[in-house]
Amino acid sequence: MPDVQNAERIARLIGQLNETSADARESAAIELLDMGEAVVEPLIAALKHESWRVRYYAAWALGMIGDRRSVHPLIDTLLTDENPTVQDWAASALGEIRDPDAVEPLIGALLNPDAGVRRNSALALGYIGDIRAVETLLDCLWDDDPWVRGSAANALGRIGARQAVQPLIELLADREDWVQGSAAVALGMLKAAEAVDALLAVLAGEGLWARYNAAWALGQLGDRRAIPVLDAVSQTGDVFLKRRATEALEKLGN
Repeated sequence: MPDVQNAERIARLIGQLNETSADARESAAIELLDMGEAVVEPLIAALKHESWRVRYYAAWALGMIGDRRSVHPLIDTLLTDENPTVQDWAASALGEIRDPDAVEPLIGALLNPDAGVRRNSALALGYIGDIRAVETLLDCLWDDDPWVRGSAANALGRIGARQAVQPLIELLADREDWVQGSAAVALGMLKAAEAVDALLAVLAGEGLWARYNAAWALGQLGDRRAIPVLDAVSQTGDVFLKRRATEALEKLGN
C-alpha cells in the first residue's frame, strides 16, 4: 500500500506542474525534488508530457537529482523537444549531471537557432569540462547573442583551454559589459599572464561588471604591475568593486 500511495502522490505532484499558479508549480517541483530517487523514473516519463511546463520542470528536477538514468532521456529532450525553454532546461540538467555521454549532443546544440539553448549548452559543456567542446566554443565567442558569447568564454575558462587566451583577450573589447566580465573571469581561470595589460585597460574602463571581474582576474595572475591601479580602485567607487580590488591586492601580497 505505501508504494501505491507513493505512486499516487508522485502522479499528483507531476500533474501540479501544469497548474496555472506559479506558486503551485514551484511547490510541487520542490516536493518532488525532496523525494529523491523515487521520482526519477516518473520524471523521465514526464519528459514526454503534453505540457511544456511539465517537461521543463521535469528536466530541472532531474538535473538537480543528478541520477545518470536520466542522461539519455535528457539528451533526447535537448535534441528533439519542440519547445526551446524545455531544451534550455535539458541542457542545464545535463550540465548538472556532468556525464561525458552528453558532450557531443551539447556540442551539436551550440548550433541551435535558439540563443537560450546555445547559452545553456555552452555553460553545460564548461561544467562537464571536456576538451572536445573547445573548437566549437571558440566559434561561439563571436555569436550574435551576448549571453552566448559570455557563456562560451566562461566554459573555455572552466575547461582550461589555453588556445582560447588570445580570443578571450580580444573579447575584452566586446561592446557588452557582461561579455567583457566573462572573458576576464576566463582569463583569470586560465592564469593568462599575457592578458595583464588588457585587463588593466578594462579595470580603467566604465563597465562595472567588467571591472569587477578584471580585478579578480588580476589577483589570480600575480603580476605586481597591477598593484597601483588596484590600489586606486580600492579607494574609490562602487563598494563591491572596492572589495574585489582589495581582495586582489591581498593576493598580490600588498
